[in-house]
Amino acid sequence: MGRSYVKRASCPSCGAPLTFRSAASLYVICDFCRSTLLRTGDDLQNLGRMAELLEDSSLIQIGSEGTFRKRHFLVIGRIQLNYQSGIWNEWHILFDDGRSAWLAEAAGEWVVSAQVAVSDPLPAFATLTPEMPVTVDGRSFTVTDLQTARCISGQGELPFKVAAGYDVDTADLRSKDRFLTIDYSETPPLVYVGQAVTFADLQLEKLKEARDPLA
Repeated sequence: MGRSYVKRASCPSCGAPLTFRSAASLYVICDFCRSTLLRTGDDLQNLGRMAELLEDSSLIQIGSEGTFRKRHFLVIGRIQLNYQSGIWNEWHILFDDGRSAWLAEAAGEWVVSAQVAVSDPLPAFATLTPEMPVTVDGRSFTVTDLQTARCISGQGELPFKVAAGYDVDTADLRSKDRFLTIDYSETPPLVYVGQAVTFADLQLEKLKEARDPLA
């Protein structure tokens, strides 16, 4: 559907076939031996074995397809985290124009978000409290949720390295219909702007099961 970039390789650990669908994917986790592989040009370096994913109720899988704002996307990766309310999936999605984003799935809620650059200095995670007003690049937001999640595992193609067992501090903020997430796992923190959607809005196909859950 208009996507032209596909690069194939073999896992240096087990020899299994690998497919890169995004030019921006720096890491891939082998489905067969769970090796985490760093891509540098045509070379693949084995960084060690990724922990196993935990079983969850998600219907999404690598290879699922959907639509966001009338744009088709393919699911190419996943980060699985554990937080206070259960398991949280961040699905790495690739649009047909080569741009990527994240589809967050937690407690029956869905948010599509993309990383953005900001010029304002961001408050430290420890200084944030629920309902606190925060201004980011001239727009006012309110802190709605603060979480420290533990990374469980990764899967598929990812734009950055994922390691199991590390804690990720995140702050969710809201301004009317706009969501802002600040990820404090890096310095400076990463900022993502997102929009809430329903399961039905995503028009997902190639799911694990044929039935549809409630939107």
